[in-house]
Amino acid sequence: MQLVSVKRVVTVAVIIAAIAVGFRPALRYYRFEITHVSTDDAYVDGEVVLVSSRINDTVKSVFIDDNWIVKRGDPLVLLDDKKYAVAVEQAQAQLARTRLLVDEQFAQLTEAGAAVRLAQAQIYQTKRDYERAKALLATGVVSQQSYDQTLTAYRAAQAELALAQQGVVRARATLGGDVADHARYDLPVVKQAEAELKNALLNLSYTKINAPSGGVITRKNVDPGNRVEAGEPLLAIVPVDSLYVTANFKENQLTYVRVGQPVVVSADIYPGYTFEGRVDSIALGTGAAFSLLPPENATGNWVKVVQRVPVKIVFDKPAPADKQLRLGLSVEAAIDISDTHGPLISSLMQKKLQERGNDGQHPTIPESSVP
Repeated sequence: MQLVSVKRVVTVAVIIAAIAVGFRPALRYYRFEITHVSTDDAYVDGEVVLVSSRINDTVKSVFIDDNWIVKRGDPLVLLDDKKYAVAVEQAQAQLARTRLLVDEQFAQLTEAGAAVRLAQAQIYQTKRDYERAKALLATGVVSQQSYDQTLTAYRAAQAELALAQQGVVRARATLGGDVADHARYDLPVVKQAEAELKNALLNLSYTKINAPSGGVITRKNVDPGNRVEAGEPLLAIVPVDSLYVTANFKENQLTYVRVGQPVVVSADIYPGYTFEGRVDSIALGTGAAFSLLPPENATGNWVKVVQRVPVKIVFDKPAPADKQLRLGLSVEAAIDISDTHGPLISSLMQKKLQERGNDGQHPTIPESSVP
């Protein structure tokens, strides 16, 4: 009997000890469950920068391959630049020719001005001769013929002055009006030639395709010798520093979800490790509402289905070098809903950009920090 009593005491003690040991984890789990909403319908998302050519050309060289790490500005593809280099030379020659034409027109304006001054000097002298001959004719000192000659010379000088003045008007009209000599190239014809040169230089620069952002090369679809068309995607770059999580929560889980709440993210690829983040924004519609074929709920055979709303989650800090995330990975997200003072319609990323003075423009993607 005593042995049985001892066994019972030991058994009760073990049960009590087991309950005591498991109480704290159970309490933590309970507290976690009442202060968090979680979902496993979540995936790593991010920007995919498509790189394409701006001109039609043939590929000369390719400097990258799939899964290569690049920094902003690194050369990716080089196109054949021969015809664009020729176009630049032609535009440069056209600009030089246009400036020479303007110089010639300014020279004609200067010549016309000199002709006006010469005509003015001639008309001054012929007018004096005419007036003198007129006075002498009244006294009978000169003949009528001499008087007529001075009158004819005076009228001819007047005509030459009018002709010279018209030449000045014509030269100014060719230049587009009164143009100062220091601004002689500030003319429409010169600006057009300069614009054509800039366009040719721009097209030439398009033969060198550089990385618009840092990241990892993926979906490479270009090789030397390929003929590419403007706008045709050649490859894609995934900026690993701008990855985020899109978690699809059920509509009845979002009652207390607010922007800015902390989030714990665990990825299937790294068991036992958690990433820390925050709710960046909440979509203003369910996933079904923006699908290619949205549901028609006004039908007779309608069945209520709990909808899911995408929630964007951004990470508080970059992932460790040995815990790099990738697009499309499955993750689980748990949002701490203890503090519900945050807004419902807002974006943390937008606020950061506005604080930096970018006026809400797209952020500059940093260079990749992939190890």
